[in-house]
Amino acid sequence: MTKKWLYGRNVVLTGCSTGMGKEVLMILVKKYGCNVMGVARNKAKLDKLKAELGDKFSYRRFNISDLQAWKDFAAELENMGFMTDILINNAGMIQPFGQYNDLTDDQIKKVVDTNLMSVVYGCKAMLPTIKKSKYGYICNVASASAILPVGGESIYSATKGGVWALTECLAQELRGFGIGVSCVMPGPVKTDIYKAREGESGPKADSLVESIGIKASTAGKKIVKAIRKGKVRVVTDAVAGLMDFGMRVCPSFTCKATGSAMKKFSPKIASFKPIYAEQIENKQAIKQMKKERKKTVYKKLEQVPQGAFKDDDLTNI
Repeated sequence: MTKKWLYGRNVVLTGCSTGMGKEVLMILVKKYGCNVMGVARNKAKLDKLKAELGDKFSYRRFNISDLQAWKDFAAELENMGFMTDILINNAGMIQPFGQYNDLTDDQIKKVVDTNLMSVVYGCKAMLPTIKKSKYGYICNVASASAILPVGGESIYSATKGGVWALTECLAQELRGFGIGVSCVMPGPVKTDIYKAREGESGPKADSLVESIGIKASTAGKKIVKAIRKGKVRVVTDAVAGLMDFGMRVCPSFTCKATGSAMKKFSPKIASFKPIYAEQIENKQAIKQMKKERKKTVYKKLEQVPQGAFKDDDLTNI
């Protein structure tokens, strides 16, 4: 592909009404003259974007975690003559920061559906049309949490890890069709996604992101640049780069050190408190429990006290 291949392409972009998605939309339309079909939920914001961007932008509102809705959308685009060149799966959400066991079934399903299944279904529905294009491309926005899973964000990290794995597989499978594939993995980005986190509000909940996060405009530029240059794996910022470096060099130590650091600073960072408060409170109890465990660990089977196991317990050893 030439450096100018992106100009005038037909693009489907999810999560286009705010944050990184909005920035990507603006760049694609204003700088590259792309025709963008956006997918988002907020009609007021979408109408405002339509008024600003004119005929280069249209939108649809549907449930992106519904495969049939994606199939109907793809058929509608083809019938109206909008032959998709590029699919950008950007829409996503973050779970409440806290212990995995405290998440409700509905919270888990919502995050999985929004972050992972929407990407799975979007690629499945749009790929037949993209294969017909001379400039076919798929860009999936994951997260640095796909590289280094973070305590308190279990389901979010799992879904973003799934997006990364899916994208890497697609890159291998679609190379023979001339279709480019990118997985973009930003670190913290200053967007409304954090402000909308269930159960959190106010400046304290967003203080960490505000201090170390990058601007949505910066992330948007990185996404478009990744597509233009055809990079498969894109880390957008210093925080994500540090996470990536640590997991490449010493993954076990990096995961453990990250958890220890979050635990240490949890009294000062509101988002971390729900994860580590119980651990801190139970510190002495955990130490005592570990001591008790040592008493029941034996170097040789002969050292096990008589009657410690029933005969049935040993039949499958």
